[in-house]
Amino acid sequence: MRLSTVPGLLRRSTRSPLFGFVEGHGHLSEGDLSRIKAVIGKADREIIRDFECLFASLVGGGRAVSFAAGRMGFFALMKCLGIGPASEVVLQGATCSVMVNAVQRCGATVVFADVDPDTFGSCATHIEKCLTSRTRMIVAQHSFGIPCDIKPIVELARSRGIFLLEDCALSLGSKLDGVVVGNFGDAALFSTDHSKPLNTLSGGLIYTRHADLTSKLLEAQAAATELPAAKQHAMWERVCLERRYCTPSSYGRMEIVDRFEVLKSKILGRTRPFLDEDFRAATSGSSYPYPSKMPVCLAAVGIIESRRWSRTVAARKKLLRGLLDVADENGITHRVPRSYFDERRDIVPLRLAWTQPEGVDVREQLAGFVHVSWTWFLAPIVGTSEPMETFGYRTGACPVSERIGPGMVNLPCNTSEGDLLIARFRAATRSGSRGLRALVDSTTSPSSGAL
Repeated sequence: MRLSTVPGLLRRSTRSPLFGFVEGHGHLSEGDLSRIKAVIGKADREIIRDFECLFASLVGGGRAVSFAAGRMGFFALMKCLGIGPASEVVLQGATCSVMVNAVQRCGATVVFADVDPDTFGSCATHIEKCLTSRTRMIVAQHSFGIPCDIKPIVELARSRGIFLLEDCALSLGSKLDGVVVGNFGDAALFSTDHSKPLNTLSGGLIYTRHADLTSKLLEAQAAATELPAAKQHAMWERVCLERRYCTPSSYGRMEIVDRFEVLKSKILGRTRPFLDEDFRAATSGSSYPYPSKMPVCLAAVGIIESRRWSRTVAARKKLLRGLLDVADENGITHRVPRSYFDERRDIVPLRLAWTQPEGVDVREQLAGFVHVSWTWFLAPIVGTSEPMETFGYRTGACPVSERIGPGMVNLPCNTSEGDLLIARFRAATRSGSRGLRALVDSTTSPSSGAL
């Protein structure tokens, strides 16, 4: 950590409240913590199956098979389908580097399809332009909790005989025309990473209604290796750390804690809790098994989160309504994608997102109470410090994503203090000539996709 960064970190550490995009497990009781801790490193398949069944019930009548991360499930699925060096996989050009990494590990080629600016998700028109005789899979992404326009993508995939995977990592529980996302394609990918809708720190599942595919995935899961005990203990310690600091009253100190945790891992050689070696191009292996089984202790967290999911959904929908009401009160709803007001969509929000040319200035204003460095999809590939070219992306491949990405603005909807966030957002829109409202209204014509 450079000394020059210390003053800024200290200033942020005293800022209260600060809303981040990770919500700590403040609701876990001491009894919960003791029971979870007791199964660290255990191979209790009953706990894993209980979590998988509970999670699948949140989506539909299919089965869910878990892995230590969503991208590991994605990798296992591609292997089950025989996707390899002669194959192409279509990903959205607003995705995380770990998804590209998984395709590269299979030896396949990623083709990037552009973004639908009305949903920030996948678009059949852009996908169709990417298809070739080598296309083996289309990944249709639902972003921020907003269901993409999935039905034309389903028709396109079926007409070409291409496997359709719904990427629901950001959109658990949302519906289009009354159908929960994840039930349109041949299978669906879900992530339970700590920034995702249902938080187990790390983890992910592949959901499908096809029994034969479930059997193959279970075989892949059985063949996967457990994460090392040191990794699992580090994950547990991270759950406890986030329980303490990932709340609005303490979030400002989390960045300092993170910096010291990185230093400790470098100086003392301590194991990091994250599977963060997947955020680079797949040019080498990793220090942990890939794919690997979901740790039982994290599945135990997932059981608790799954059982309280209905309350979580109600709180997030209420928060979204409040944030949209503030936008309406201040005449800035023209910036919010119209999909938020589409009666066909029942959105369980992870974030309220919009884009505008002055996005950098808006993020600067929001930085007073939001951890804006976690804003998603500022570029076609996020979550990495490597050039996008190392992931096979060519500049100009996704012009919409490249144009609207730098202006992205995100507000978290996964906070337990929604009323306070609404109040802070309302104050920010009314804070004078440099307030958010002034920045949002500084251009009379909205950018494409911001209505």
